[in-house]
Amino acid sequence: MRRSRRILGIGLAAILLAGAAVFSLGEFYNLTAIRQHPLWVFRGIALGRDALIGMEAEYVAVPDGFELRADPASAALYQKHCAQCHGAPGVAAEEFALGMMPVPSNLAAAAKRRPAQEVYWFIRYGLKMSGMPAWDMRMSEADMWRLTGFVGAMPGLSPAAYAELLEQAGELPDAIRPVAVEAGPLKTAIGSVERGRAAMQVHACRSCHLIPGIVGAPDVFVGPPLDEAGGRAYIAGVLRNTPDNMVRWIMDPQAVDPLSAMPSLGVSEALARDMAAYLYSLSSLDRSKAEPEGDEDR
Repeated sequence: MRRSRRILGIGLAAILLAGAAVFSLGEFYNLTAIRQHPLWVFRGIALGRDALIGMEAEYVAVPDGFELRADPASAALYQKHCAQCHGAPGVAAEEFALGMMPVPSNLAAAAKRRPAQEVYWFIRYGLKMSGMPAWDMRMSEADMWRLTGFVGAMPGLSPAAYAELLEQAGELPDAIRPVAVEAGPLKTAIGSVERGRAAMQVHACRSCHLIPGIVGAPDVFVGPPLDEAGGRAYIAGVLRNTPDNMVRWIMDPQAVDPLSAMPSLGVSEALARDMAAYLYSLSSLDRSKAEPEGDEDR
């Protein structure tokens, strides 16, 4: 028994020492963006990331007619929403991206080693703790595949050809447009609670509000907590709390109250209904089921 305990103690001590060595030598304690992890840590993280993404990307279905193509529309879309971090042929990334850690990858190089399914996966879902955002619910499916095709064509695109495509495109298009959401079983009379939670996450609502079910900083008080937003008599003190008014407020708060600090995020009506469904699901008093009294506006 004593021998077994001694062996167990030695084993635990060895594990602790190994963990301390990895923590120290890997510089996990250094949180600055100036000091990068050692090469072996960087390679290890990349190996695990690529293995997991490769498995998930296998389930991505490439749409019919997809092709690697660089045209004016896709070049303009890339310039407005991707070039700031990743650069483009003959175009450097913005200054803020040059100081990021890890540095955003050069997509012309990434396109040579990643299949279209993986490129699309990165565009749609993003990557935690890398600065890469998720464009799901904020960019149309067609535009995400258009960007995928453009990235795949970038290795053969010269700086002069890229500049010519942008000149032909003219004004840069905005990918933030109403996004169609596939019909599915509704969990409330308004929209899908689960999809609403995800929509609030990808639209960064948690950066200003405390929202149950969405992880973030514990002391965010820019806007009011939303745990009882669905049960309040009025929305933002301006509109009676009804489902239609909640959707109206989420889609364009500045149109309802120009003095509000809440910005308009380009949320489509379909996603606004899902977000409203999630907010009503949090409240102990669900006013989505109550009959409105009098005028809708205060």
